[in-house]
Order: sequence, then structure tokens, then C-alpha cells
Amino acid sequence: MKGSERWCTGAIVAALAGLLSGGTAAAQTYPSAPVKVIVPFGAGGATDILARVFSERLQNNLGQPFTVENRGGAAGQIAATAVARAPADGATLMFTTAAPITIAPLMNDKVQYDPRNDIVPIAVVAVMPVWFVVNAESPLKSAADIVAKAKENPGKVTYGSSGVGTELHLAAEAVARSAGIQMVHVPFRGGGEVITALLGKQVDFAALSTASIAGQLKEGKLRALAVSSPKRMPDFPNVPTFAEIGHGGATMMPWWGMMAPAGTPPAAIVRLTQELQSIGNDQAVRERLKATFVQIEFSGPQEFAKRIEAETALYGGIIRAANIKLGP
Repeated sequence: MKGSERWCTGAIVAALAGLLSGGTAAAQTYPSAPVKVIVPFGAGGATDILARVFSERLQNNLGQPFTVENRGGAAGQIAATAVARAPADGATLMFTTAAPITIAPLMNDKVQYDPRNDIVPIAVVAVMPVWFVVNAESPLKSAADIVAKAKENPGKVTYGSSGVGTELHLAAEAVARSAGIQMVHVPFRGGGEVITALLGKQVDFAALSTASIAGQLKEGKLRALAVSSPKRMPDFPNVPTFAEIGHGGATMMPWWGMMAPAGTPPAAIVRLTQELQSIGNDQAVRERLKATFVQIEFSGPQEFAKRIEAETALYGGIIRAANIKLGP
């Protein structure tokens, strides 16, 4: 990855310093114009669902429109490029996963932006593990069945995800490497498209987040086989973790967070950080997201930057082992 060895946090430190030294008054003036929230995946997936919940509340709380714009494709590179090139005036934000920030640059040395210097982290707002799910009518009853079928039919078992280089894709590749199998990855532009393909029996299984599949799981249209969380999820106690079935290297908890073009005014970063934390603590929002099984988890700018550094190492290992490449 190009750029400095560590994330550029000068704007972050300045923002926090401004808050502590009385910058709160300046922060209260943001925003003074409509704000565009770019989402790097298609409509209907987990990222889109969360982006709309938080954007709606930001609009209500701050008195300016926060309009979600979906720009899917290239593991989020299209959206990230647009954000990196946008005016750093607080009017353009990105609600994203790690895909275009820590993952795409590891797979493509020709990305059109430097995620360490062109985009700054504001806050993590939620986390969610990766799930392996199948159509409820599938003969595959467990993750072991997927592995067995892949060993009997090398290169013929297919799985869908919301794009090459997403955490969903990497979790499946980590399991494949651990099990010594070859599978065919079928990338889509978002979780909604993956679910459509899965329900249509166009892929054998899918790697998705619970926010995307919660409704179908409840309705019995999909069946969960395994999860990437460190421990079993309380709402699905019968679904084993990847570690339990022998694939501990696939343990991960992908995040969702808000970012902005580098140079965005510190006052805007401060105000957004405050509001995102407040929204995450709002009981009405928690109840609204309860059905998606999203875990609300807040991290401010500096903690966010540290998380990105740690995950860069984790995902880098998976990408190198699987020799995953991504075009511009």
C-alpha cells in the first residue's frame, strides 16, 4: 500500500483538540448545506441499510438533508475515489466497510486514491460477523457439507458475496485455504443482489452479514451454517463459529463507519463524531436495528485509525495466501 506507514491523523487530533479547547461552538454550525453520504455498495445490502438509518437520524438532528448515494463496484474503489476527490468541505461523506480502505489497496497497487492520506476516519458505528448461508432448500446442512462437496467437485462449488475483496469474500477465502479446497467466487454489487441469487439457487451458498439476511432467516427462506464471530451469536446458539469447525484464521468482526475527504474541517469531524455516538446510544435506533442483529459499537477517530491498522495486517495475510488480485 502506498502512503505513510501509519494513518495520517493530523486532522483528527486537531478536531479533538478543538473540541477540548472550546471548539464545540464552531462544531455546532455544521452542516450549513445538504450532505451527500456515498455508499460503496448497491441498495438493499447491510451497508446501505445502516447508512440510511444513520443518515436519516443525522438529517433529523442536524437540520440539513443527508442523502444516501449508492456507488457500487470494484470493492468500493469507485465510491472511495469519488470521496477522495470531493471537496473537503463536509458536504461529502462515505459510509463504508473496510473493503475500499484496508482491502482494495492490498490487492491493487493502482487504486486512484491513497486511503491513508486522502480519506480520514470519523467513527465506527457498528460491527457484524460474516455468515455462511444457504437456500433453505439446499442439501448442504453444514459448513462441513460445503467442504466435502468442494473436495469432491474441485472448482465447481459457487458462493456469492457483495464484491471481490470485501470482508465477506476474504472470510470465505480464509476458510477455503484452511480446508484446502477450491471454490468459485461470484461477486455481486451488494448484499441484496446476492440474496436474490441465493434464493434463485444460482449459487451454492453465500457469505453475507446478518443485516442483509436477518429477514430471510426469520422467514425460513435461508439457513445459517457458520459464523465468523469469536463466540457463537446469542440469537443463533446452534450456529457454530468458523473457529469451532477448524478455521480460526477466518475469525473476524467487520465494521461499518463514517469517513470523509482529508482536509474536512475539524469542526465537521467533531460534530459528526458526537452525533454518531449519540445516535448509536439512542434506544429507538437500537430497537430499529435489533431485527438485523447488528451490534452497535462506537469508536472515535483515533481508535478507528488503530483498528484499520490491525485489520490491514489480518486481511493482508489472507490476500497474499489466496493471491487475490483486483483491477481498477
